[in-house]
Amino acid sequence: MKKNRLFLFYVLILSLLLLTGCKQEDIKFAIPESNVPTITVLAYHRIIDGGPSFIDVSTYMFDSHLNWLKDNGYQVIDFDSFMAFLAGEKTLPAKAVLITFDDGYQETITNAAPILERHGLPATLFIYSHRIKDYSHPGGLSVQELKQLQQKGWSIQAHTISHADLSQYAPNNKAGALAEMVANKELLERLLERPVSALAYPYGAYTNEVEAWAKEAGFSACFLIEEGPNTFSPHPYRLKRHMLYAKDTLQDFAYKVSSSPLEVIKTIPAQAQVINYRPNTIIVDVDLPTGLEVKKVLADLESEELDARFDVQKQRIVVETPSISYGHHNLTVRLLGSDLRMYIYGWSFVIR
Repeated sequence: MKKNRLFLFYVLILSLLLLTGCKQEDIKFAIPESNVPTITVLAYHRIIDGGPSFIDVSTYMFDSHLNWLKDNGYQVIDFDSFMAFLAGEKTLPAKAVLITFDDGYQETITNAAPILERHGLPATLFIYSHRIKDYSHPGGLSVQELKQLQQKGWSIQAHTISHADLSQYAPNNKAGALAEMVANKELLERLLERPVSALAYPYGAYTNEVEAWAKEAGFSACFLIEEGPNTFSPHPYRLKRHMLYAKDTLQDFAYKVSSSPLEVIKTIPAQAQVINYRPNTIIVDVDLPTGLEVKKVLADLESEELDARFDVQKQRIVVETPSISYGHHNLTVRLLGSDLRMYIYGWSFVIR
């Protein structure tokens, strides 16, 4: 009996050691890299232990992410290098990663920044004006704290005035959308004395009209939360980002970073489309590499997992969405291929 209790005690201690990550750098996954060169953009919100939200990532897991990137040969780039690449002025390494944060939580400077600084890595923060503590939001970041982030190599970019769902302004309220974008851009440039050239759409919400208005507002690039890797010829106003969630394991993270682009012929609804009905199913027609077999198909709406199947004859993913609501949605499909690669495609649409 004593031996059994002793055995259980050692098992518990070993489990705790693994969970607390005493040697997190030793965790490795044999996941094949993308079969084409890609640029990975990661999207975080709040780095906090025991956070209440599905978008909160623990300090341990965030540190594990950075260790995994280093151990697997990925190179984190800064915002200026990424923008120079988009402008055709600079090349990027084959395994480039841009780290971004949205909103401007206090934990950005208290938790995320020290971990990044320890790894010697830069990041980009998209902050909305109401999250600036000196302006109106007590739980955000002060101007002085934003300047401290800049001194650490961070870039501070736009996220609208009030974290507005810009898709709600389309197609007719151009003035309202421009006010949200331009006022935020001008405020940040005045307070921080640096140019602001990029916007992250709040909620990843946009339409074709919103995209055109963002160009008119003076932005050179716009970031989504549509999942998937970016190729080396990305759409500058539809830059994909991998959202990181509280539920994600380190293996989930590894699959996202190493994923291959899923070639999509057509989706119903289409990307950025506004529809006036609630679909029970969503269709994704794909063009798979020659000889690739689908081992598993996954789909999620924001962070909610959905039922999905793959029709081999039609080369089609069918996603069941019987309870989908009105509003803006980000949907992601993932195929695990016979080559053990994860193929990912994400897009968004609006239901009114």
